[in-house]
Amino acid sequence: MTNPNGYRIQQYFPYLEKGGFEVSHLTTKAGIPALVRALRHADVVYVQRLLPDPVKQYLLRRFGKRIVFDFDDAIMYGSRKESPTRRRRFGAMVRLSDAVFCGNGFLLSEAKKHRDENVFCVPTVVDTADYPVKEHQPAEPFVVGWIGGASTLRYLPDIAPLFASPPPDTRFKVVADKPPATMGEQTVFEKWSGEREKQMLLGFDVGIMPVRNDIWSRGKCGLKLIQYCASGLPSVSHPFGVSTEIIEEGQSGFLRQDIEEWREAIERLRNDVLLRKRMGRRAREIAEERYSLKVWGPRVAGMIDSL
Repeated sequence: MTNPNGYRIQQYFPYLEKGGFEVSHLTTKAGIPALVRALRHADVVYVQRLLPDPVKQYLLRRFGKRIVFDFDDAIMYGSRKESPTRRRRFGAMVRLSDAVFCGNGFLLSEAKKHRDENVFCVPTVVDTADYPVKEHQPAEPFVVGWIGGASTLRYLPDIAPLFASPPPDTRFKVVADKPPATMGEQTVFEKWSGEREKQMLLGFDVGIMPVRNDIWSRGKCGLKLIQYCASGLPSVSHPFGVSTEIIEEGQSGFLRQDIEEWREAIERLRNDVLLRKRMGRRAREIAEERYSLKVWGPRVAGMIDSL
């Protein structure tokens, strides 16, 4: 069972198949009979992000030979308000699984509240070979870019003063499936396209990811930052959650809290193309060393095979 999150499981399919697994994909639309048939047939059941109800959890444990539970958000709390039901289902899933894959250090600590063994930090990764690297040049205007889905547009108002009054010769670009509610005069919206996504990233000079110091944000796994790194872009983010795991302060980007600190970091990058080049190189190295499919593909396949 999985949700449509290719970065957490689908991109591992070729590595699993190379290791001798035959992979089938069951969605949440499957009914109980289809679920039971799949569980009986499977040697390993990989549950991605879902918190099944007690009936389906019973079926998983009753008929599943080996179960991997993978999650990349603070699903035990929810995005709107805390839920005792979510917490109960999360704890039960962690306990009934044979291995638990957590997307970052905070999520790992949440899972370890319910078990000690076979709990692993498995970051979200990208195929770095598919990402062309930015060639940094003096830029006019200097483009500060953000990429993401509609659900994460809610973080942009936290840096609204920058959009309203950008640094000189600076343009903000938002790449998403819909425009943000408010944009400054120097903000450009570009509709996201899967086919053009990587070229869109090359249109940035620096990537940004505003986040909040709350539980839901601490559960985020930083795909934006990882994509910026893979594209050879320095990043600016708030010093919360996974940002502190991905960004090397002063080496691949900046961690800044208030608006004036963000403004100073952006202006520093705008004014220093050599700094952007150096940070971009280190960012790409981080992507290849820690967040690349070529590293984690064989590793994840081996972890599943060893259960």
